[in-house]
Amino acid sequence: MKMSKDVYNVIDESADNNFIPYFSDKEMAQRHKNVRKEMKERGIDVLLVYGHVGIGSSPGQIHLQYLTRFANVFETFLTVPVEGEPTMFINLDYHCVNARTISYIKDIQDGDAFPNAIQKIKDLGYERGTIGLVGPGGAQFGDITLFTEQRQILDKAFPDAKIVSANQWLQALQLIKSEEEIALLRRAGALTDLAQEEVFQLTRPGVKHKDLQRAMNLTAVRHYGTFPFGHVSSFSMEDPEYYYPTPYSTGKRVRVGDMLMSEFCLGYGNYWGKLWGTWFVGNPTPEYEKMFNVAATVHDNMVSELKPGMKGKDIDNFLKPIYDAGLEQVPSLLIAGWCFMMQPPLAGCAPGNQSTAYAQMYKDFEFKPGHTVTLHIWVRIPNTKKGLWVGSSGVFTQNGYENFNKYPVNEIRVVPI
Repeated sequence: MKMSKDVYNVIDESADNNFIPYFSDKEMAQRHKNVRKEMKERGIDVLLVYGHVGIGSSPGQIHLQYLTRFANVFETFLTVPVEGEPTMFINLDYHCVNARTISYIKDIQDGDAFPNAIQKIKDLGYERGTIGLVGPGGAQFGDITLFTEQRQILDKAFPDAKIVSANQWLQALQLIKSEEEIALLRRAGALTDLAQEEVFQLTRPGVKHKDLQRAMNLTAVRHYGTFPFGHVSSFSMEDPEYYYPTPYSTGKRVRVGDMLMSEFCLGYGNYWGKLWGTWFVGNPTPEYEKMFNVAATVHDNMVSELKPGMKGKDIDNFLKPIYDAGLEQVPSLLIAGWCFMMQPPLAGCAPGNQSTAYAQMYKDFEFKPGHTVTLHIWVRIPNTKKGLWVGSSGVFTQNGYENFNKYPVNEIRVVPI
């Protein structure tokens, strides 16, 4: 991972690594300032942040990483008092040396992490206070904080405390990205472009799906990136099995007359770009050419017309070319907030679509500069298994929208036979 000379001037190179992005101390201090301001307004005395879930080649633990610039390979706990220093708890003492090199947190303690975090809250004098819980993953589909057994232990340890979830508001604080975060996401977009081009160049009749998948993996590794997932499959344009690439690539071989679909998600740490590609082995049939052109039109309309001030419900207007062409939107959303593990907002959904309930949650959500999103246009011919998608990632700017991807997802690309 190449870093600018300016970055090297402000950090010890020993803190640079291939797993957790280095954000400046100034950036980290601002995050903690924002969190403590919210804690005061909500009457929360201390946060207990739990990091547990990894995904793909990333250690995950998205909320904990956001506040620590670290995540242990097993699980991690963090206490953040409304006043005073935060403390991170790691089970293994021999992991603490690495943590102290990389993390923003200065007070790092080894031992039995969860009981030690509980004791720290007691030492801070908050046995009768308000404890805010933060879980390991995104909160938009469920307000998960701790495992049941852990929550039972916590309740027993603090019978007189008020215990509340802090998931939703901490996630909301992360939606508008800083300049440092946006710079990293631009690099994630470039890495995703590289992977898609690599896979396209390797596509030919006879190549196995799993070999195309491996090419994506190797691109990430070669450029010091991480990925939560990435998948690619081919389908006959005459008689397709479906219109979604298999999550686990197999030894199935690409054939003449196939259409290929990919969903690649690569980046650095938990900061990933996303790209949805469709391409062809031999010229597309008229049906597939029509679907592709409609999806590409919607994509390009969104890139050129999205702007801050729009509401979630406004995104539905971009669906019109799909209806006009006699096609339908596959159960999905035109916009999903993205960076680490699917953030809000969710918008742009046809009536009756299985994803409508998600879009309704954010119909009055207002897009602002710094919101990072993915554009995902997924269409099919009604009552068939013929479908495809086009998609990319970007950010709302002061006056419009910036696409992080340069790969031409909106162009029909054909592998010559």
